[in-house]
Amino acid sequence: MSKPLRKSKLKKVRSSRRATHAISDRYDQILAVAEQEFANSGYNGTSLEVIARRTGIRKASLFHHFNSKRKIFDAVVRRIFDQLVLIGRQTAQIENPKEHLLAMLMGLHDFIASHPNHARLLMHRVLEDPASVRRSSEVFIKPLVIEMAQLVVRGAQMGVIRKTSDGPIGLTLIALAIPILPYSFAPVVEACTGIEVFSPESIAIIRGQVLHRMDTLLSPG
Repeated sequence: MSKPLRKSKLKKVRSSRRATHAISDRYDQILAVAEQEFANSGYNGTSLEVIARRTGIRKASLFHHFNSKRKIFDAVVRRIFDQLVLIGRQTAQIENPKEHLLAMLMGLHDFIASHPNHARLLMHRVLEDPASVRRSSEVFIKPLVIEMAQLVVRGAQMGVIRKTSDGPIGLTLIALAIPILPYSFAPVVEACTGIEVFSPESIAIIRGQVLHRMDTLLSPG
């Protein structure tokens, strides 16, 4: 009797694992679709019906994973910021503060350049709900800014990063804007120049410009 029971338990375990993977895959699929919709239409212009239809499920099924549009949006934003945290971890072993900061900023550039939806999504949110952005920034972005500002302070003490009247936070915020802005305003740039901002050729050019500008900004006078 024990052998059939073991087989039965094994089948249940496998069935449970398949169900867990299916739920996880569907969760990721919903977030991927929602991310694109929020980036294209903003929070207010995004419809749960469209997200459900594009995911291939009914709207009622959508609520098994998220009970509101706000919950979906928060999950999308959290996933973006979780990936940004990894950039800091991946460069943590660099001892020189300036090189460390440049590596973090170039990691940010590469992340934004390889995810066209992210910059547009965040820009939509800044315009639609600045109070929400403020709260999210305090939780997710402020720790990154503080970490980078500490690198600025250490670098200035070592003489490898300039001292400015704006202070370390001010210099950090300027540095953060340099790799983000070209992609945040991609539609404007493309409309005015006809250049496809997210093409591999454009990204390579922008990357070189960003690195040069940040190196100039951080280097001692």
